[in-house]
Amino acid sequence: MVEARWRLVRGVPSAEPDPAVLDDATLPSMEIAAPGPVGHLVAGSELEPADPDTVDDSDWWLVAMVTVERSGVVDFEGLTPPGAVFVDRVHVADVESMFLPVRCPMTAGTHEIAIWSGSLRTWLSRRRPRGRWRSTLVSAQGMRWARTSLIGRAPVYGGVPPVVGAWRPVVVRPGPQVELCSVGVDSDTGRVDVCARWTGAEAPDVATVEVLDEAGATVAVGDLCARVGSPAELVGQVALAEPRRWYPHGYGDPATYRLRITAGGVSAERRIGFRTVRAERARGAFRLSVNEIDVFCRGAVWVPPDPRAMTADREMIREQLLVLRDAGANVVRVMGGFTPEQAEFYELCAELGMLVWQDAMLTTFDPPEDLDDVVCAEVDHLLTRHAGNPALAVVSGGSETLQQPEMMGVASESLSLPLIETKLRGVVERVSGVPYVVASPSSWSDDTEAPTPLAIRSDNGIAHWFGVGGYMNGLDDVRTAGVRFAAESLAFAIPASDEAVESDFGSLGAAGQHPDWKRGVPRDRTASWDFEDVRDFYVREVFGVDPLQVRRVDPGRYLQLGRLAVAEAMVNCYRFWRRPDSGCAGALVLNAKDLRPGAGWGLLDHRGTAKLPLAALARVWAPVALTIDNCGQRGLRIDLHNDTADELAGIVRLRAVDDAGRVVVEGESAIVVEPRSSVTRADADLTGAFTDLSHAYRFGPPVAAAVLVEFVVGEQVMRRDALIVAPLAAPIRSGLRAQARTDDAGGWLIDVRAETSLRYVCLNVPGWVLSDNCFHLVAEHTHTIRATPADGTAPQASGPRGAVSSIDARETVAVVAPAVVASTAVGPSAAS
Repeated sequence: MVEARWRLVRGVPSAEPDPAVLDDATLPSMEIAAPGPVGHLVAGSELEPADPDTVDDSDWWLVAMVTVERSGVVDFEGLTPPGAVFVDRVHVADVESMFLPVRCPMTAGTHEIAIWSGSLRTWLSRRRPRGRWRSTLVSAQGMRWARTSLIGRAPVYGGVPPVVGAWRPVVVRPGPQVELCSVGVDSDTGRVDVCARWTGAEAPDVATVEVLDEAGATVAVGDLCARVGSPAELVGQVALAEPRRWYPHGYGDPATYRLRITAGGVSAERRIGFRTVRAERARGAFRLSVNEIDVFCRGAVWVPPDPRAMTADREMIREQLLVLRDAGANVVRVMGGFTPEQAEFYELCAELGMLVWQDAMLTTFDPPEDLDDVVCAEVDHLLTRHAGNPALAVVSGGSETLQQPEMMGVASESLSLPLIETKLRGVVERVSGVPYVVASPSSWSDDTEAPTPLAIRSDNGIAHWFGVGGYMNGLDDVRTAGVRFAAESLAFAIPASDEAVESDFGSLGAAGQHPDWKRGVPRDRTASWDFEDVRDFYVREVFGVDPLQVRRVDPGRYLQLGRLAVAEAMVNCYRFWRRPDSGCAGALVLNAKDLRPGAGWGLLDHRGTAKLPLAALARVWAPVALTIDNCGQRGLRIDLHNDTADELAGIVRLRAVDDAGRVVVEGESAIVVEPRSSVTRADADLTGAFTDLSHAYRFGPPVAAAVLVEFVVGEQVMRRDALIVAPLAAPIRSGLRAQARTDDAGGWLIDVRAETSLRYVCLNVPGWVLSDNCFHLVAEHTHTIRATPADGTAPQASGPRGAVSSIDARETVAVVAPAVVASTAVGPSAAS
């Protein structure tokens, strides 16, 4: 049994820690339930500073009297530097990196544990050698020496307190322990090699390793034996005859197993999986393959689910991963400059079929050679802890570690970085074996005699591409940029929902100008503009209106135009990237989630609720996706993508309508899409004749106002997409209407229809998950959407209630009362 009473104490900054200061009763302090980051613990208390940044100004102590009945260890799973640990006022450990754990022995009895987290600002005031270039993320260039996070310290990651103190749990472990220290999984042979460490007075008589399937049944078992000359190390192996392979979401089942070791009556477990992962790099490409199957990667840069507490409960992590996965994402990137995630995150990624791109915790600084061993130890610890986890797919030597000096004009001959070029590569090859890239972004050449292309090149290797986004190029820039793989892209200040804005800021009128609002808008530290300026640029580009004039008279419409302009930009890029002939093998959005209220980069707001663009992305991210694109004089291009392991056979049907919804051109063609492949058609392939549906030749008025394409399997419309060829110049009375009804199985459907073709018809139906949303609607053609209760319960008798609107419609209409009617076939969710 372990008992502990914790106290947080704020002290004056000091160069060296002295636990004797804890006897000073005048120091501000508070009782706390458990250790945690200081900014989280003091929130709402008298110790909370007026400015979150000033948490770094003070020394902080976490102190507890702990009683343990048996000798054991205490694990500090994450402490921030500068720091130190004292037991009974005796110094037992220093903290050199927040990304490395600290372990201390503890005898039976009652002990005082004291954790000192020193003032980082005071620590930074000491003179240290300068780097070869300056980082633009922060003004304090001494941060290159601090192995700590930039969350709350870099303005672009601000709005939350910096991470100080015990940011991961402090766990007292009495008695003997067994823990996994390395796991090797051979997907070809089904063999699992295990090395475990025993901590206890006597070696265990019996130690075993077993593998359990997802149902909990044991499928393999073997013995662990003490390594010769090292009795505390237990080694062994087991083999599965025909292990199920793990696949990323959309490409197959993410089959996993439980690895369990037992020794001396104690056990340890880990989720493992069988898969191969490789990266093709020929001719400047970067394409991941899993089990020899090429994967088109889409997803986002991960943000800690709770950036104040830092350690989130498993369900919170799961919910935020599910929002992304159910929208079709299959990759999340853990970015340098943030923090590695907690163990539950990596386990859930394996369970849900989400690949993980893992950066070393390096960013735009020139990393000091003196810290090379520390950084290598960080990566070694992380990869060892998650060895065998099939989700881990790529390790990178950091975020913009090469791009920053290139953009500062540093000559290439001055850019030798053995840490990321050779040392970290060696750690990854030894511990994990997954593909390694020296940095994100980075480039390479097949010709060893030729100069290595700059990391900032978008058409070679890994890109951070913001041609559409921060650099405010036109939407067609995606077609000429030649992006091969974007580990970051498409950063915009995306407004949360109207309800969230009103809850957080009191009024939609705060958008765009109130200081509280502007604090939530990302801005590069050295820039004279922010990402709201970027969003406004694309409002002009997409809708041809002046967003500032709209904001003056209608803040709600201003915000909605911004959301939809971002959605249009993102869909436009992914529609092109996903083409088999685009040369692009994947792209990740910056970011998955906002750190604070407002219009951040996140696809989710700070609460973890999806923002509007994610609904539009779900159609182009889906494992089975149908897209239509206006390619000018080449006509309309139709792509049908099939990531799944099953062949798809059906009919692609095209209907072009005039302003009144009358069909003016139509055609269809039988089509077969092989597993993990795509098929491309032009409109003339379906209609059998040239009709200038793209309105590129302009022989007269547009032939059609809108074009609808559907992929029909049997009687079911499996996928659909629409193109509005001639958008309305201004909102009109559109005859928009929405009818809820039930099918024969008791499920709920919503039929949406209008007299005029409309862009971005959006439904707001609280408490319900919709199979499609924010879509283009073709005049006098019904789009039927399935509605499922968000809480997973049985459909409610009262049915879905809400409102439907379009940026092209003057009216907002209610989803009208349901009527029970016969069943109508409706396609599955776009992300299924």
